[in-house]
Amino acid sequence: MLEWLVFALLASSGNGDLTPGELTLPKIEILQPAKIPRKNADKVAPKLLNNEKSAVLAIDMGTGKMLISKRANRPQEIASLTKLMTALIILENHDLDEVVTIPLKATEVIGAKADFYQYEKVTVKTLLEAALIPSANDAAMALAIFDAGTEANFVKKMNAKARELGLNSAKFYNPTGLDHYDEVNDKWVGNKMSARDLATLAKLDLRNDFFRETVKKRNFAGTSVDGQFFHEKPSTNQLFDTFLNLKGVKTGYTELAGQCFISLGETDDGNDILTVVLGSPDRFGETKKLLSWIYDSFVWE
Repeated sequence: MLEWLVFALLASSGNGDLTPGELTLPKIEILQPAKIPRKNADKVAPKLLNNEKSAVLAIDMGTGKMLISKRANRPQEIASLTKLMTALIILENHDLDEVVTIPLKATEVIGAKADFYQYEKVTVKTLLEAALIPSANDAAMALAIFDAGTEANFVKKMNAKARELGLNSAKFYNPTGLDHYDEVNDKWVGNKMSARDLATLAKLDLRNDFFRETVKKRNFAGTSVDGQFFHEKPSTNQLFDTFLNLKGVKTGYTELAGQCFISLGETDDGNDILTVVLGSPDRFGETKKLLSWIYDSFVWE
């Protein structure tokens, strides 16, 4: 066997006359298998799972293993977690340095805003940061109209993208996540997805370096391209700088959706955990309980 190996190495060099001092072995890359999370059987899941209005999911990012799941396949309102889809489409179709002129419709949206002015010119990068860090609805609307010409056209793209990705629980009415009045059926509705599909969407977004770095930021600060206007807002994520070691991702809230939160936490050993909490009465408190339980209950080996 050893003789065969030496012969093969010599043959692959293209020169059978190498002296022993000249023989070099090819570089072999050894891939380390991902460590698998294993649960301590004595650790009981937190009480948050008893809330019938909540959907909960936690995934180990290294292996894709589900650590906890409750009602994770049920479509329900997702509020501003919608902006994960808005961001995905924009990042796939535009450069960060493209310039957007803020339309009137973007300045008229309600809820969280970065307070951009009509006709102000800002980059796609600035608008994405505003949409993802302080969850600015005016930024999300401006991006949607810039990309597709109208909000309605962008919503069609959102629903088509969801079908393309196999996110079959998704139903979008707008690019912001705000509750939407359905005139045909005379009722309020909201963008919907399941916790499981949201986790898939978040993982797709996190593949993008700009997205991954943006959702880590504690504050948004953006300037118009001419330097005339400056906008600054804090992140909506209240669990930064805690023992949970969060690296993002996104909050959401409307009356229909309740409190929603997708988080990316890192254990002391460097294992990334993605959690999704939908329809919560206390998204930060419940995420804190959930991650604390995971950090304390699982061993990666």
